[in-house]
Amino acid sequence: MRITAYSAPMMALLALTGCAGQNVTHSGFLPEKTYGDMTPQKGHVDDHIYVKPGLDASKYQTAVIDPVTWHPVANAPHLKPEVAARMTNAFTAEIKKNIGKIYTVVDASECGTCADAVHIRAAITNIRRSKWYYNAIPVVAGFAAGAAGGGLPPIPPPFPGGASEELIAVDGATGETLIAIATYNNGMPWNMMGQWMPYLHAKRAFRLASELLLEEFKKSGAPPLPEK
Repeated sequence: MRITAYSAPMMALLALTGCAGQNVTHSGFLPEKTYGDMTPQKGHVDDHIYVKPGLDASKYQTAVIDPVTWHPVANAPHLKPEVAARMTNAFTAEIKKNIGKIYTVVDASECGTCADAVHIRAAITNIRRSKWYYNAIPVVAGFAAGAAGGGLPPIPPPFPGGASEELIAVDGATGETLIAIATYNNGMPWNMMGQWMPYLHAKRAFRLASELLLEEFKKSGAPPLPEK
């Protein structure tokens, strides 16, 4: 009976958290045709990905990366301008860091004809902050149940935070779409700091999205740059 008493409030709390998680978005940031060409792929069944058939990513030498934009879907939360700037800057930095492993990142003014360049644009389309005051409840309930002689199964944090993103890489000279990705990530229970820091899980989502873009370029033949 004690376990039931502690479990009922938890089930009620979890029932309220259905809208807290992230998903693949269709925000309009990408060309409409591109959304139709994107599909889940092996190893990334929850993501939507398009790769140009026969793409030879080794032909490119440089990358022009636009600053990430905040392009929210209809149900996204309102972000204060300073928060939106902090998040988009964090995502831009992750893309530059990862793509910089295979291409020399240059400014558009340094691109020339862009014949050997890829042009990358990305947007954060949804985001949720972690709410420590809710995430602490499962921990407290678990301790309370244990002290009462019962126990609760592991309960994921109800508001872990996370982010959804859309990315596109096009041929710098022709504008042809090379790779397009719609992806997302929610906070993981084992990432304890992310349960307390408001946007730590969102920043993890930015890193994973950037690594996914890098992975697709590498699978299409982009070699790593020589170590400096």
